Amino acid sequence: MSELHRTKYEESFSISKEGLEKWKACVAKVFPPLRIAPTERAPFAGSLRAAGAVGLHMSRISSSPHIVERRQSLISGSDGHYLKLSLHLQGQSMLVQDGRELLLQPGDVTLYDTSRPYTLVQSEDYTMLVAMFPREAVRALAPDAPELAGLKLEADSGLTSIVSDYLHTLDKNLLSLNGPAGQRLARAGLDLIGSLLATELDQAPAAEPHALTLRKIQNHIEQNLADPELSPTSIAAAHYISVRHLHDLFRQDGRTVAAWVRSQRLERCRQDLRDPLLMDRNVAGIAARWGFLDAGHFSRLFRTTFGETPSNYRKSASHTPEFSVHAYHIHPARNP
Repeated sequence: MSELHRTKYEESFSISKEGLEKWKACVAKVFPPLRIAPTERAPFAGSLRAAGAVGLHMSRISSSPHIVERRQSLISGSDGHYLKLSLHLQGQSMLVQDGRELLLQPGDVTLYDTSRPYTLVQSEDYTMLVAMFPREAVRALAPDAPELAGLKLEADSGLTSIVSDYLHTLDKNLLSLNGPAGQRLARAGLDLIGSLLATELDQAPAAEPHALTLRKIQNHIEQNLADPELSPTSIAAAHYISVRHLHDLFRQDGRTVAAWVRSQRLERCRQDLRDPLLMDRNVAGIAARWGFLDAGHFSRLFRTTFGETPSNYRKSASHTPEFSVHAYHIHPARNP
């Protein structure tokens, strides 16, 4: 997913056979990598508007039928761990994640996790609102939010309605995320979303033992990323399981323990490098804070993962505006 910029961006395309390819390029500017395929041989039409404040990206998406896949091969630690809360406005869709299949109708609210594979089948023309945010943004209120991926959120219909109204209002005033109050609007929205997810978790059925164990271990890892002694051996010991069983748990989820720890640490470093409150801390200090004691090794890992050195990333991030707005259209656009 490319960095978003403050400048408003608009582009229009006439309906054509090339419309789907143009749509792929638009989507790639806003979301982590996705595979998009048509469901039928027909000209493609659609529109996408997106705005972002730190911690929250909001999108309105309308398009012709197609299939969206977040495959394991497209997932990397450099994407960050984002959750997407969607409000379906028009058409019928099918969401598949973690073996769950959910039919989405207008008015439905659901959650999906970009750090794990999912498929979204748009079987007809559709419109939806999508709020995308880092998992960390709601961790305090809903630490196990990813467990809700692939489920319809309706445990508290009153709270779901409040969140839906907020998304509708923000959609009608999308440019407000680009204004002075943008960060406050994002924070208010994240508090509402976090409260909804926390309520859902209180009422959700028990998850599978494998998923519960893996989530517990991942939470332990995230709470101890700063410990340079964190290792498969220490992680397994903290949960009274063998190292072999630990590796099996992660292997079933399509990753390795070491790769997952490394990606989480790199992401924390990346967040710190662009934090204006930490500008007085040098790169080596930030690396050491998250368990990278060898500054040279950290710099090589960071460059391999994010495509530039930590110092260059910090320099470019310091000149990147906090907010962004994009609008893309592949005509004819539809007004739901």
